[in-house]
Amino acid sequence: MHKMKTKNLVLLELALLIPFIFYSLYKNGYLIYSKGLISGVAIFKILYLLLISLGIKIGLDLIKYRKVKIDYNLVYAFLIPMIVPYNINYLLYTVITLISFIINFFLTKKISYNPVCLSYIAIILGEYLLFGLDFQSPLESNYTFSFSLIDLLFGRLTGGIASTSIILSLLAFSILIYNFYYKKDIPLYLNFTYLLLTFLYFLITKDSHFILNSEVIFASIFIAPLPLCSPFKRGWQIIYGILIGLVTFIFSLILNSIISVYLAILILSFLNNVKFRQKKSKNTPC
Repeated sequence: MHKMKTKNLVLLELALLIPFIFYSLYKNGYLIYSKGLISGVAIFKILYLLLISLGIKIGLDLIKYRKVKIDYNLVYAFLIPMIVPYNINYLLYTVITLISFIINFFLTKKISYNPVCLSYIAIILGEYLLFGLDFQSPLESNYTFSFSLIDLLFGRLTGGIASTSIILSLLAFSILIYNFYYKKDIPLYLNFTYLLLTFLYFLITKDSHFILNSEVIFASIFIAPLPLCSPFKRGWQIIYGILIGLVTFIFSLILNSIISVYLAILILSFLNNVKFRQKKSKNTPC
């Protein structure tokens, strides 16, 4: 991908992620503060996490390039804080994000993988082992709500701190599909496969809680299609999307349904080193 085209797509994705940040300030900031569960300073938790990852990205840029680059590492710096749970430990988040960015900056010349999902799984595993894993915000832990479908679509679901709005995800996708370099077949086939399997599961078990999964939709649109971390040819993109949807569904049955899509993307992104291999060029991002 040409450098200018890469820059344009990066800036487009960053612009589309900003509304998620504002919604997080409302859902996981103001609403929790209004119930007296957090201090005023804690309203801006998503911004603190974002500043940490951006600071790491900019610092490494200055060390390696002597300037700040507009590349996909900038997108990673936005995505990682958006998908972690509200209760994430700041020190753990900072250490793992720093290590993952160093690996991605200096040690990934010969292997392709999805760096956002690797960072996320490492953070989740560390949180689980050291502090205990809890995806619920203080508001969700202390109150029981009965939301309408519209509320759920707008983002009143349990998940990442800034990744639960299905409506914002779909609006972003409706814009991204018009970019020639965006791999739109991956989210299309990923979601089709996942929804088909969850619907069949519902028909058999009458269990519908897998169907409305905001993390699957968000990850399919912003994370699964990341360049070099996913197939280049359209045919392989379709297979890739189908496989992620299938593996996500299987993982949802045996693991936490929130983390399943990220684990599926991470595992299948390694296939890009074998079957889905694509030629790299100096102008190709990721």
